Amino acid sequence: MDRFSEKSLLSLGDYYVYGLIDPRSKQIFYIGKGTKNRVFEHEKESLGSPDSEKLKLKTIAEIKDAGLEVEKIIINSNLTEEEAFAAEASLINVFNYVSDAGLTNIVAGHHSAEALSVDEYERINGAVELEEKDIRHRILVIKINRLYQRGMDEKVLYDAVRGVWRASKEKVKTVEYVFGVYNSLIVAVYKPSEWFVCKEAKDRLPRQDIVLTPKTENRLFFVDERYEQGLPLDENEEFYIGKSIAGLKLNQSAQNPITYLNPR
Repeated sequence: MDRFSEKSLLSLGDYYVYGLIDPRSKQIFYIGKGTKNRVFEHEKESLGSPDSEKLKLKTIAEIKDAGLEVEKIIINSNLTEEEAFAAEASLINVFNYVSDAGLTNIVAGHHSAEALSVDEYERINGAVELEEKDIRHRILVIKINRLYQRGMDEKVLYDAVRGVWRASKEKVKTVEYVFGVYNSLIVAVYKPSEWFVCKEAKDRLPRQDIVLTPKTENRLFFVDERYEQGLPLDENEEFYIGKSIAGLKLNQSAQNPITYLNPR
């Protein structure tokens, strides 16, 4: 089956939410919203892009190569566009919270915030907000929303925050502290002891799987020697950690996930 009948299309209404199931594992691997015959179009897209690197299309191609068909379910129908957006986002959030769900959705959904445990929600939304007067040092703020994972190892968090970033070598020399920020919450604070240009310090890259290209070889990363020596947080790091930057005015326009905070 590759399309709905006219009668079924009328029954579906304006919008619906659907899931694609891998018949090999019986797990949903993609959740989407659509109209008309949208649920069938992913397989056509996969046929047109057999070498695509998109995980969704690769999964569909693998199912086809195994001589099987993608299973499809209609999760909810007769929705308005706003209801479909909300339902799609909520389902994606729930599935992504379950670590073994394996969704191939690239984005979380329209205006979506990820699912949080009640403790995480309180920690992020109930955190004390820093005010302008609280910024007593020259700080580099690094947003790691895409890199952060709940319960991640401290060393992995350190490597996620320290690089590699597109920044001015001269400007970062003035930075006293670096904030690793997740959804406005300061989850890590480091005191850089030295900054490196990627191409000049390949053996010290935060992760050895980083492949340098002409676009990335001049990016920067830092080392916090105190952290690497296992020393405790200093009094300034203790003050900043766990607080929120939601109330501060930051440059949100640039795609680069870094910005600077300076004392007033």
